[in-house]
Amino acid sequence: MNKQFDDNKNMSKQAVDPKKAQIHNLIIVDESGSMGGLEQATIGGINETIATIRKAQEDFADTQQHYLTLLTFDTGGYGLPPIRLHMAAMPIAQVTDFTNYHPRGGTPLFDAMGESLTRLHDYIKDDENATAVVTIITDGMENSSRKWTGEALRHLIEQLKEEGWTFSYMGSCHDVVEVTMKLSIDHVMEFDHDVVGASNTWHRDSSSKRAYYERMNRDFDAEASREKKMAMRRANARAYYADRITPDWIDQLAEGEVFVFGSNPEGNHTGGAAAHAVKNFGAIVGQGEGIQGQSYAIPTTGDYVLFAQAVQRFIDYAARHTDKRFLVTRVGCGNAGHDVHEVARLFVDAIKVENISLPEDFWEILGLKMFKK
Repeated sequence: MNKQFDDNKNMSKQAVDPKKAQIHNLIIVDESGSMGGLEQATIGGINETIATIRKAQEDFADTQQHYLTLLTFDTGGYGLPPIRLHMAAMPIAQVTDFTNYHPRGGTPLFDAMGESLTRLHDYIKDDENATAVVTIITDGMENSSRKWTGEALRHLIEQLKEEGWTFSYMGSCHDVVEVTMKLSIDHVMEFDHDVVGASNTWHRDSSSKRAYYERMNRDFDAEASREKKMAMRRANARAYYADRITPDWIDQLAEGEVFVFGSNPEGNHTGGAAAHAVKNFGAIVGQGEGIQGQSYAIPTTGDYVLFAQAVQRFIDYAARHTDKRFLVTRVGCGNAGHDVHEVARLFVDAIKVENISLPEDFWEILGLKMFKK
């Protein structure tokens, strides 16, 4: 690993702009045998993340320079080392799509994390404008590390968090909460061990990355002191995974929040969440769809195809109005009589829209277990 970082050092350091944030994106991917069957979802997720980073570089070129470090890990063998560094601090403009992923072997998770975090930290620690966004995906408990313990890794992660590094952990088939608490990682998702869950966890993480880059674009000040830059990074790191679970009951809204309810096309709003929206959040009788006060109506009765089209119109609206947070209730699952599994799947594109919250059972049907903060 060290040689590969050294090989890239001169190339990337020559291009550093002292007036821009240097954002190092580190992706640590489990390539152990139990990830078999998720190859295409994993490759697709990595490339989706690469595309998200590349788009951020284009959109925020005045304030950010992005780099990618990508490694996969298993117990090695067949002439391969356990930790394989595919890209090291590579400027994102030079990154091509990733294809080399072949699950086998065990899970030296702690070694993969400890080695890569240490190397990257050594590489960027002297640049006060540099920070890292670390993404880990694994479907199994640590079982093969030889150098790093959980306790040593926790101390390292806590140090890096204090310096403003961001960590997200996407896990499956093990006690994700126990592991991440042990490692002091705050941003956590558990995904179903299937193609749907594996794909959707990458969608959710890419959405969070995009929102993080937007905040960094807004908040970065090249003239600020080192301490203020570090405090800014810590604040943005804490906000990496927004709380996107709609509460079971909503009786008041904060400024900018929108109550999303199921309606009929005529906008009668006579019962259930619709009546609640009229009473409390400015819903308008006679308006069957769209924004009204602090609420948004989705027509759910009648033709299922029309319902699906209305959901897509809502998602598109929310994506254009990022100053608001949309709290989707269990639309269509009450008086309209739709099956909750069918309804939840209509909202798959909402995973990629950071300002949309969904009911907890919708997330679970989409293959993700979210953790409230």
